Amino acid sequence: MKDKIISVIKGRELLLMFLAAALIKQLLVIGLPIYVLQGSPCDDELMKEWAFSISKLDWTGDFNSYTFMKEPGFAIFLAVCYRLHLPYIFTLTLGYSISCMIFSSALGNVFSSRKSVMAVYLALLFHPISFCSDVLQRVYRNGLGLVLALCVFGGLLHLYFSVCKERTRVPLLWAAFTGLSLGFLWITKRDTVWLLPFTGTVCLVMCFLLFAKRRELKILPRCLCLVFPFLGIFLFSSMVTFLNVQRYGVGSVEYYGAVMEDLTHIKTGRMSEKIPLTRKQLQELYGISPTLASVKTELEAAMSDHNEYDTDPSDGEVEGGWLGWAFVRGFLEAGVYEDCETANAFYKNVYEELEAAFANGRLERKEVKAAEKCYVDTPAHRRELAARTLQAVAYMTSCQRTRARAFVRKRYECDYQDFEQLTRDKAASSRQKHDYFIKGWIVFPKFDGKDTHVYVEDDAGDRYQEVEFEQSEGVYEYLKERDIVVEDARQCYFRESWDVKEGRKDTLWYLALYKGDKRLARAQLTREGFRKASKAEFVAILDTYSSKKEEIQLENTGRATTKRLNLIGYIYRACGASLFWLGIISFVALTTEVIRGLRKKEALHVNAWLIALGFWLSVLVLALGIAMVDLTKCPAVNTMYLSSGYPILMGAEFIGICKCVELAVSFVRRREAVPLVVLRKGQGVFKGGM
Repeated sequence: MKDKIISVIKGRELLLMFLAAALIKQLLVIGLPIYVLQGSPCDDELMKEWAFSISKLDWTGDFNSYTFMKEPGFAIFLAVCYRLHLPYIFTLTLGYSISCMIFSSALGNVFSSRKSVMAVYLALLFHPISFCSDVLQRVYRNGLGLVLALCVFGGLLHLYFSVCKERTRVPLLWAAFTGLSLGFLWITKRDTVWLLPFTGTVCLVMCFLLFAKRRELKILPRCLCLVFPFLGIFLFSSMVTFLNVQRYGVGSVEYYGAVMEDLTHIKTGRMSEKIPLTRKQLQELYGISPTLASVKTELEAAMSDHNEYDTDPSDGEVEGGWLGWAFVRGFLEAGVYEDCETANAFYKNVYEELEAAFANGRLERKEVKAAEKCYVDTPAHRRELAARTLQAVAYMTSCQRTRARAFVRKRYECDYQDFEQLTRDKAASSRQKHDYFIKGWIVFPKFDGKDTHVYVEDDAGDRYQEVEFEQSEGVYEYLKERDIVVEDARQCYFRESWDVKEGRKDTLWYLALYKGDKRLARAQLTREGFRKASKAEFVAILDTYSSKKEEIQLENTGRATTKRLNLIGYIYRACGASLFWLGIISFVALTTEVIRGLRKKEALHVNAWLIALGFWLSVLVLALGIAMVDLTKCPAVNTMYLSSGYPILMGAEFIGICKCVELAVSFVRRREAVPLVVLRKGQGVFKGGM
């Protein structure tokens, strides 16, 4: 039996170590709460609504102002997790562990020791970016983007090392994996463009390698592998367009882009690089475009609200990063997005009115050169861009703001139970005065219009208090659209809190419908929503069901989990700058060794050097892109936008460090293996191998 176990383990030691470390990571994140971001209709809340719609096979639901504004990849991921009953944090952490395995094992082709591969894997696996609040805890696309970016880099490297060596099916599988990863990432985050230089360069190098070996290999099927990454982008993008057309009749709001292009390219003095359209200019545009003037009230209110989000709320202006969202919100509240045809007609009218103004000279178009768009048109801009790029790299190096957090919400700050239902994870705890709090709406259609009352009662049937209902015309209209006409729906919204009677034990809680002392119907209250507890039918949504005891337990568990995770993060933050400079020095040393080897016509370490260089340049491209956004649109040097760059930066550092360690160990071993044989006086010293 022992020999059988040893035979199974032999040759799989690295995989077993990978799995053991991944298991530890899964255990470490147990109890970590999700982060529900309040007031995010175009981000977290949008992904939630889309995920529920996709899970019902209704694509992204009814048409609205955000239908074509975001990529649906993350919502698809959420919907799949929801239908398969997979907890969000567990699934995302598992995916990250697997992506680290793929990425690290690919680097095994440039290392001479499995210890180096394991070092890279552990450094990536426990990196604080993988469990920080903006990446893992927030129910948004940053965590999935991080996983997919590692899969793309790992898949490309596996493809690179197998395309000329393995059987054809091996590179084909890695090419398909890379294409799927890059394609899905493309419909998850459009700023994925920073991966294209590395992808294109690796594919170009593989093309040259295959051409050089055209007499030894059948290169046609292998050349097809080089197309797969870009084919993945095309197929996934085409799939989204096809589904949009099937659901909404069009693939986009045709004139939206043209209108925003006109609005942000009016020639006048700008207050700042980040403000493409001032409020004063907008006031002038109302006199030029009657269509735009028709939504003035709603648009001005939206502009004032979005001004609060940018760098300088006191100036009353809206920065470029928020301007489009302000216009979309204003147009939505004005009824422009009633349907696709209405929205397209509105934007077409605005576009034609603006174009006519440009043509007759009432407006002058500002021509923006490519150099100006890239913020390199003047020496001052180039210096500022370089400084901001280095700032972005330093931000990643120091692992700033990569902490897990045990959020504590203010009392009933926002609805969160739909996020809990979707993710199968608990949200951050809330602090409250009373033992229980509920919020939502409920209607009993069978008893509509009767002399009835609704009470909160316990399992024994003891009534605590009568539920007071508030006006809810929105619920009435919602039910009417679904052919449920109930007059009580006009006033069915409730918010109630209560305390358990002294000496009473825990119990189940219900909303019970009474007529006099006769109970007609009952609906059980749970954290997941209402449950039927009697024969009578009801229609209801329980937005919030909060228990003080459960909230305290959640808070204590969350704090314990975040404390142990942040202890790991503290090590990374303490060593971040040192690792960065050690990585730079190691890369310089590796470069020197590669040059020395090439002079001797040896290419032992060229692959390691090329990959490290590719990683460094990829990080630089990402930082450069974020710096341009930060300088021209909105604050962007933060964890959310830079998240995918952290593990690639760590990989670049560790390739140089590990290779230099391996070279040093190899040198020492060679010296120890070469004895010094001292000859007779005058004959010198002879060095010979054993």
